[in-house]
Amino acid sequence: MATIKHIARLAGVSPTTVSNVLHGNTAKVSPAVRDRVLAIVAEENYAPNQGAVMLVRSRSRIIGVILFMEPRSGSTAIEDPFVSTIIGTLESEIRAAGYFIMLRATSDKDEVLRLAATWKLAGLVMLCVPSEISSAIVRRIGSPVVFVDCYFADDGQSYHSIRLDDEVGAYAMTNYLLSLGHRRFAFMANAADFPSVDSARYDGYRRAFAEAGLEAPADGLVTVPKDLDERLAMYRRLAAEPRPYSALFFSADFYAVEAIDYLSGLGVSVPGDLSIVGFDDIWIARLSRPRLTTVHQDVVAKGKAASDMLMRLIHKEPVTDSDVRLPVRLEIRESAAESAGGPVSLPRER
Repeated sequence: MATIKHIARLAGVSPTTVSNVLHGNTAKVSPAVRDRVLAIVAEENYAPNQGAVMLVRSRSRIIGVILFMEPRSGSTAIEDPFVSTIIGTLESEIRAAGYFIMLRATSDKDEVLRLAATWKLAGLVMLCVPSEISSAIVRRIGSPVVFVDCYFADDGQSYHSIRLDDEVGAYAMTNYLLSLGHRRFAFMANAADFPSVDSARYDGYRRAFAEAGLEAPADGLVTVPKDLDERLAMYRRLAAEPRPYSALFFSADFYAVEAIDYLSGLGVSVPGDLSIVGFDDIWIARLSRPRLTTVHQDVVAKGKAASDMLMRLIHKEPVTDSDVRLPVRLEIRESAAESAGGPVSLPRER
């Protein structure tokens, strides 16, 4: 069976050079060396039916999937229940269409641009990338690109994207908390980037306050740390008497469930002492105690929509809607309760 060392010996290069060619890291590899390595890869039938052989074909069968996410301390980005579900759906749908995925998770902007430009791909799916990266990728590569959960600057570029009605979902949840009588509650954002999923959800939070004739708390935007120790210290501060907020609206269920579990160990009752709600409705939201009130999204439908749009672009079929906004809905469970002042009637949604 051929190995990288065997390929390197036949090509007269180092095993590192062969590995770089197979993974698309060819910035420091001459075209002649690259072509020689790939020709030998094909001749030796190295990694049949996988990325190495497909790279030498005139038509690639590889779909790149790049996830831009800074992992939480002590874990990887792929461990996130939302991420694992959408990656699993993409892999299944792309494989069913006769393609293979090449996955990279990173929070390095320069690496994202380099990978997108050097991988030889039939198409590319970008997850959660910042707007400045999206713009650069569209300008630099010729392969079809679909963006998932991305927001874009007003730069005149055309994008194909799948995302949620993030603003609408956060607006509905904020209205729900207001109807329970909560007035001082925080929006717990994953990041402070703009434009982004979190900024759209924060817009919904602020719009609900404004349309109710109320002023959102000046300190209502709180960024959740990636470091676990820092998060736990933040939860303790937010739960300590006198509590600064009567409720916490997390932009991600993962942190909401984590906060419920941690605070219960400190003797803090949810929702008796503090209401907690989330966004996404990942599977652990239904297992927490109390079960999490959240904004539901269909992550599997999102992955399928992204794959379908990309295949249409690859096969040059018409795409009727280049900016798909998937619907969301409230899932009312047991983690939020009336505030001390009781429920309040709000103006009807306009």
